Parts: sequence; structure tokens; C-alpha cells
Amino acid sequence: MARQHAAAAIVFAILAILMTWPLLPNLTRAGADPGDAYFTAWILDWDWWATFHRPLSLFHANVMHPAKYSLAFSEHLYGLAMLLFPLRAIGIGPLAAQNIALLAGFAFCGFAAYLLGWKLTGSFAAGMAAGVFYAFVPFRFTHIVHLQHIWGGWLPLLLLALLWYAEQPSPRRAAVFGAVFAMNGLTNMHYFLFGSFAVIATAAAIVPRRAWRDLALAMIAAMIVLAPFLYPYAAVAKLYGMERTYNESHGFSALPIDWLQNRAGHPERWLYPGTLPLIVAAFAFVAWRRAWPKIALGLAWIAIGFAGSLGMNFELHRFLFGAVPGFRAIRVPARWAVIAYIGLAILIAIATALIARRNKWIALVVPAGLVAALWAAPIRWYLTPPEPPVYRWLAQGTTPIVELPMNTIWSEYLYMYRSTTHHRPMINGVNGPESAKEFSSRFAASPIADDFVDVLEKAGVELVVVHGDALSHRADDVRAWLRRELDWGRLTFVREFTGNAGGDWVFSLRRADVPSAGAGADGTSALQAFLRNEPACGGREFVALSSPVFGSRIGGDLIVAGWASSPHGIRHAEIYFNNRTVRHRVTLAPARDRCRTPAFFAVFPDRPENVWEETDVQVEVLTGRGTRLTSENRWFTWK
Repeated sequence: MARQHAAAAIVFAILAILMTWPLLPNLTRAGADPGDAYFTAWILDWDWWATFHRPLSLFHANVMHPAKYSLAFSEHLYGLAMLLFPLRAIGIGPLAAQNIALLAGFAFCGFAAYLLGWKLTGSFAAGMAAGVFYAFVPFRFTHIVHLQHIWGGWLPLLLLALLWYAEQPSPRRAAVFGAVFAMNGLTNMHYFLFGSFAVIATAAAIVPRRAWRDLALAMIAAMIVLAPFLYPYAAVAKLYGMERTYNESHGFSALPIDWLQNRAGHPERWLYPGTLPLIVAAFAFVAWRRAWPKIALGLAWIAIGFAGSLGMNFELHRFLFGAVPGFRAIRVPARWAVIAYIGLAILIAIATALIARRNKWIALVVPAGLVAALWAAPIRWYLTPPEPPVYRWLAQGTTPIVELPMNTIWSEYLYMYRSTTHHRPMINGVNGPESAKEFSSRFAASPIADDFVDVLEKAGVELVVVHGDALSHRADDVRAWLRRELDWGRLTFVREFTGNAGGDWVFSLRRADVPSAGAGADGTSALQAFLRNEPACGGREFVALSSPVFGSRIGGDLIVAGWASSPHGIRHAEIYFNNRTVRHRVTLAPARDRCRTPAFFAVFPDRPENVWEETDVQVEVLTGRGTRLTSENRWFTWK
């Protein structure tokens, strides 16, 4: 038995790697997208950093300054972060740790559902079939940007612990149930609410009344552990009115048809579990007389998950939304589907066990077939470019900052992720209350509002960081604002960082307190060139892509173009597709500007062999001193 369980764990670890390929070779730089993946990496890093630096202020995170309880503006993920503490302690970075957690989450889902299926049937093949389905159901890949939804393994373990307790009630078994209950609550607030309802309803049906005392004590103990992590959400709801409205939740409530059609409507309502899983699950009813209690258990969880996923379109979630604390925080009721998937996994295990009674080797065809039916690799990952040096410099201080531009595409997510280097309080962030939008609304005005500096000063901001490459259509407004505030003496130039084409420019709102390192004659000259929108040569090292545009659809020639710079010169440049698995050499054109910046240009009339339809492109150059510079990652699609 132990060997079977070990073999199952190894198989699910291998499948997690293969199903998410090519994540493994890109662990240190890959994200599911340049948005929520960065957000999650920030949460996990903040949990780690705050635990060892300011544990009593864990929920007063560094983003959306000066708002309180900013960690509670989204999931806190502390249970998951704790599991990553050993990795962080040995020096593994935030993104790599998150990606290891993602691989582990898929494997954990599979192994936990395997244990549940094995417990119910006694069959290795049945457990494997249940685990493959639950780990790699399409829902999991739809939510691959949400690490907490990848970590769904606590839910089948919660049901397994309850069944184990009901089989032979004891304080020790109740304690195991309580521990799993607490870890589920610490990992995912959605699964805490959904799982608590489903498991309590199940306990009411299968646990004898005389055995409720130990189980209730275990849940009370778990709630005591969870209380410090639940209170901040109540505080946020009271302070900022951050609760979901009926209409907001209704927009993310499923319809019955969402369970029967593949990838139709909003992605949050992509609930179709796949054709083969439904066929296998239906086969379980062949054994309805022999296995009726187990079939009834699976059907009960399917019914709960299905009814809950309908959200405001059905009474279950509508009632909970109005009557039970916590459910008003649920934006997407469709995510109740995960409860139904556990029920389907139970039916799949029962059906596979029927085959295993005749031939255990033939039964293994079922999990193998499910792997083939649910196969998702290769996955297009977003590859994060190297961190600009300005963030290492920011790590020397602790006072509040703001990064500009604000609220451009993906900008706030990237700023949050970059703050894992410095952990300084910052105005920037996402998912905040309406009161936090006063900063971005003043910045969004054209021209930028005169009192923008006033509200920054009131919030205690010391440094303003302007990212020249990201200004885009706001470039003229930002430059005009900088010239005005510098002339009025309300901003002081501190330093320029030359890690990219447009430079990163640091200004101070507290002139006397911040040394102007690098702001000598050369720095001032570079600043004036920047304010006039003129190129400043200044020893920059970078690779910049001008084509293709992020998210574009290519119907004709693909043009990969841009330029590179290094004071040591550029030897050659290479283009990478498919998350750096397909490489092409590109020719460098002679430099034509006064900074002697060579250009690169390549045309692809047709999609190269082995390049995916939905792919990405990155350019890497080799400098004269042998260092490699990497451009940003651009996603695009071949029509």
C-alpha cells in the first residue's frame, strides 16, 4: 500500500511537470500572465517578509498606501506561503517559489483525489483516475493565473478526513480533520467557504449524533486558528465597504448550459469538465446497487457544487450571500464548481473500480485515457525580463514611494511584483477601495492635476519613480508635469538609472533628506534631454522591441524589430519563440542614431516550423563583454 501511494505521488509530480511544460525550464522567470501571476507572487512574498520582519502588521501590507489592511483586499494565501518558507529561506526567489508551488499544487490535487478514490474503492487504478481528473480538469487551467485555485487538494483531503472520522470517531481523527479544515481555510477563502458548507452538510448525513462533540471541538479549534486571518476581511468591509454587490456576483454566476459547452461565454464560467470524464462518471451507475452510498456521496457533492455555481440564478448561493458572513466577499460564485468536480471524481473512481475488479491492468487505461483527454501542454508562459537596477537602489530605504505611470496595462501588477525587492510602502496597487483611487484619478487628468503632489505629500510619499519606457501616450503629460514641478521646486531630481531605453528617473518630494546620487552635471544633462524627449546615450544597456505589439494577431508577415544598446557594443542578436524553445538568429543593422544604437530586424512570411499558433517572442543580444541582455516578452497569435 505504501509503495502504491508513493508511486502515485511520483506519477502526479511527473504529470504536473509535463502538463505545464515548458514551465520547469523557466521556473525563475515564467508567469501565467503579466497580471495576476505577479499579484500572487507579491502576496506570497509579503507573507514571507512580514512574518519575519513585522508579523503583527501582516495585513497592513506595503501596497495601496496609506490604506489599512491592504493584504485583505484579496486572498492572503498564508497557508500556502508557510509551505514555501523553507524555499525562501534557502534563497529561492518569489517567482521561482510561486512556480514550484504551482507544480506542487497540481500534483497535490491529483494525489489528494487519488487518496479519496482509493479510500472509497480500494483500487489503485480508481484512485489514479479520480486524481487525474481532479488535478487536470479544464477548470484548473482556466484558473492557472490563480495559484490558490490550483491548490485544491485540501478539499478532497477534507472529505477524506471526515470519512475516516465517521468510520471510527476518535479525538485523534477529529484533530486530523481540524488540521485539514484549518489548512484549507488558510490557503483559499473561496474553498474555505464552499468546502465548509459541503463538508458540514455531509457530516450531518454520515456522522452519528453522539460523535459530533469531538468533530465540533476540532472545528472550533480550527476557527480559533483562522480567526486572526478572517478578522481583517470584516475590518475591510466595515472601513471601505468592500463587499460584492448582487449585480457583480450575478454577472459571474453560471447558467446550466455552462456545464455542457466548451469555452463559451466568460472564462469564469468555463465549467465543462470534458466529454470522457462525464462518460466514465456515468458508467458508475452500473454498480448503483452495490455502491449506492458512495454514489450518493458523489451525487451530493455534484449537486452542491452545481447549485452553488449558479450563484444568483439559484437559491443556494443567493441565500448564503444574504445570510452567512463571508459569502458577500465572493465575486465569482461559478467557482463552486470545484465541489462538483470532487463528486465527479468519486463517480469516476467507482466506475474505474468496476473495471479493476475484472482486470486491474486494463483499468489503468481509464486514467491514461483521462490524461490524453485533458492534456493541456504546451502552455504559453509570460517570461519576465530582468529586474531594472532602480529596485535594488530602492531597497536601501523604507519611506513611501509612487511609481509612474499609474494604471496603464499591467503596470500596477508589475510594480507590486518588483516591490518584493524593496518592500517599501507604495501608493500603487490593485483591488483597492474607492478611496485609494484619488491618486490615480489626479494622475489620469490631462494635464496632470496641480494638486497631485499635494496628495502625495499628504500620504507621506518621499520618492517619485518615473519609468521612461512605460509612459506611452502619457509621455507629454508626464514630462510637462515634471518640468512644472521641478521649476516650482516641489520636486528635486535625485538619480537616473540606465537599465532600459527610456531610463528610470527618481525624484524627491523631500529635497533636504535625499542625497542626489548621480544627479551631477551628467545626470542633469540627461534629465534635460529626457524632458525634451531627446535620446540620452549615457551608457545604457538594453534590448527594446518595437514589433510585434503585445497581444497582436499576425495575418501576414511577422516583423520582429527593435534596437539594442551597450557601451561595450553588440555582437549578435537572437529571436526566441515558444518560451525560448525555438531560436532564430537575426541580423543587426548599422547604428543610425547619435547614440550608436544598432537595430535588429527580421521578417517571417510564414509561421516557422514547430512554432505554436499562440506563442511569444523575446530577443536576446550578446554584448561586447560577453553579457546577455533580454527584451520584454511579447505574446501574439498567428491567424
